[in-house]
Amino acid sequence: MKKSYIYLTVWRILVCVKVLYSVCSWGFGHATRSLPIIRKLKEEGNHLTIISSGETLDLLKKEVGEAVFIDIPDYPVIISEESTKLFAKGLIYGSFSMWRLEKNLRRISKLVEREKFDIIISDGRYDTYSRRIPSFFISHQVRIKNPFDLRLLEIESELFNLFFMKRFKAFIVPDFEGEENLSGDLSHNLELIDESKLCYVGPLSDFKKGEEHEDIDVLISISGPEPYRSDFEKKIMDQIDGVKGKIVVTLGKIKEKGRKLGSDVTVYGYLSREEREEVMNRSKLIVSRSGYSTIMDLAVLNKKALLVPTPGQVEQEYLARYHMERGTFYSVKQRDMDLSRDIEMAKRASGIKVNWNVNKTVEKVFDVIFA
Repeated sequence: MKKSYIYLTVWRILVCVKVLYSVCSWGFGHATRSLPIIRKLKEEGNHLTIISSGETLDLLKKEVGEAVFIDIPDYPVIISEESTKLFAKGLIYGSFSMWRLEKNLRRISKLVEREKFDIIISDGRYDTYSRRIPSFFISHQVRIKNPFDLRLLEIESELFNLFFMKRFKAFIVPDFEGEENLSGDLSHNLELIDESKLCYVGPLSDFKKGEEHEDIDVLISISGPEPYRSDFEKKIMDQIDGVKGKIVVTLGKIKEKGRKLGSDVTVYGYLSREEREEVMNRSKLIVSRSGYSTIMDLAVLNKKALLVPTPGQVEQEYLARYHMERGTFYSVKQRDMDLSRDIEMAKRASGIKVNWNVNKTVEKVFDVIFA
């Protein structure tokens, strides 16, 4: 077994593999969690072609550097604060999403045939696979939650993933196996899918825990689609005077300049990856959305947090509720947020106590891909 592992590792390093890596463009989360894998593939001299779209593709170009990039939009994300409207939008956009999926499949199949890739890795995109070459799917959502908590719809979502599992060599789940996990029912306690056939590899984060002194009391990260992002920013700025201590606010706006609000509040329009990693390590508590990539970042950095899910994003609302019930993080709905009160409540939560190096996750991913 040991000899086989050493052989595969040496082969992996010596042989240049043509990799097609496809990344879902619903926010930056899929991109940031894929970056450690992409960097390792590059580091080992493999030839990379990356598919994504919009600002996510721009981010990947900036962070990855030399690679082939192809802009192929994926199916639209559906958001609404009202459950009935969200369900109606799902019905309306469903047929369009399937049309886009089929269109992309045809286009990507031609690309695969022309370029002769050795491996396909898809983070959250069902339109990128081939029956002819090993294809791998990365997802933490093996079961998709719905706004009504209807079990029938959740079972249907498992059936959907079960259908696609047959098209991929392996389903890679960036989470821990067993009870002490980060994603809850999204990838555990499944009814139709055999969890032993899923490859749980641990959390994926583009950040590493540092030794910085925690001299920032609260880091507030403002993000999300409009109009919810601007509503969140306004609510934060209206209430920030009531928060004690040294505070840093990041707006996620590349073109906006930083500014000081009094002696204790610093506002940044945008932070680079390195700057963000440093600021997060220096922070005692983080106020942010409850996307799964953020949950993984918080786990790897061992930070306490106040989670404010984007209204209408069912997955974020579930994750916030899941971690609230476990006592790992405190959460509040955006419309109900009282910043000073909720920060004090968040300080009482335990945070996620795990000592985990992301390099271990990347090695597990490579063990699956190059097995």
